[in-house]
Amino acid sequence: MTSLAGKSKAIHFFGGEDEYEAKRATRLFLQQEGLRDDPSFESVPGDGGNAAEVGEQIARLREALQSGSLFGLRKVVLWRDVHCLGNKGVGRDDKLFSELASLLEVLRGLRPEVVVLVIQAGAVDERRQFFRGLREIASLHLFAPLSGVRNEDRALGEVAERMRARGLSPTTELCERLLAASGGDRQRLDSQIEKVALYQADGLPATSDELGLLLGDGSDAVVWDLCDAVVGGRPSAAWSELRNLLRQGESEVRVLLALGQKVRLAALGLLLWEKGWVRLNGSGRFVKADVAPEGQAYFPKKKSGTPVSAWQLGMTIAAAKKRTAWFWVNALLALSMANRQMLHGGEKQISLELALLRLFQEKADS
Repeated sequence: MTSLAGKSKAIHFFGGEDEYEAKRATRLFLQQEGLRDDPSFESVPGDGGNAAEVGEQIARLREALQSGSLFGLRKVVLWRDVHCLGNKGVGRDDKLFSELASLLEVLRGLRPEVVVLVIQAGAVDERRQFFRGLREIASLHLFAPLSGVRNEDRALGEVAERMRARGLSPTTELCERLLAASGGDRQRLDSQIEKVALYQADGLPATSDELGLLLGDGSDAVVWDLCDAVVGGRPSAAWSELRNLLRQGESEVRVLLALGQKVRLAALGLLLWEKGWVRLNGSGRFVKADVAPEGQAYFPKKKSGTPVSAWQLGMTIAAAKKRTAWFWVNALLALSMANRQMLHGGEKQISLELALLRLFQEKADS
């Protein structure tokens, strides 16, 4: 008997659009509660491809819930890979509604000291009668994609938490790089964290160049490195990253927009710094920017509405200081001109390359 015996809920639901995370949470829950090792444990699939197959699986689930345990203990049932609760595929079949309604009546009668049901599902339609009824009687855990989290601090906090769980010490730079390299996909994020953990097995932290190689299989990470190389005045690295992006089929327009955001951050950051409204603290890879109250109105925001991180702003200003603020203003105008050329039918790759050449002139425009 596990610690669940005294809990009030007999049903524990894990599902949502991020099915990878729902499966991970289900495995962790079963492990922490010792449910999979329970002698009464029974697993029932829910991945039927049509209404008839799903109906058979629901019947098996109902039988498992009502048959009791052969060992005289509480019964533990896992209903796994459930894909009939959403509004796509088999979930759209009206024939299942009566089956699910009948199942809901069985679930309403479950008592946690007699039966524990764990449901691992994919996307769900929260408007459906079955799910609304489940919400009343179950412990619900719904997982949305990390890419949809609008609060950057919350997303970076989750990255840091997953790093600590793997025995790594998170830094702002590494968390932001991992988030960019994974594109907010938790499965890819865990794979990237595993690579970093194996690479740092000797206990030595990876350098920025090494991180670029490790995480370079995500186009977002390569765009990140291209922008850093441009602002840092490293033309060879910038051309190399651009070639990698275009070879991967990345859009010239997307590269130009990302570069424009970075150059705008450099121009604005330097202007605020020269005016005394931004102060840089720290050095090397640990530079952070403190923005005075007077500069908050100019402080850039991301599409989510959250401000750019103090670390990102600080690193950008520190790198951009090799040039004047007006150089970066003119660089932004050059990128804007390239954008207009693309919109009017100009050859996109040539327009992008010409803009980069203007950014890497030997002398800064003043």
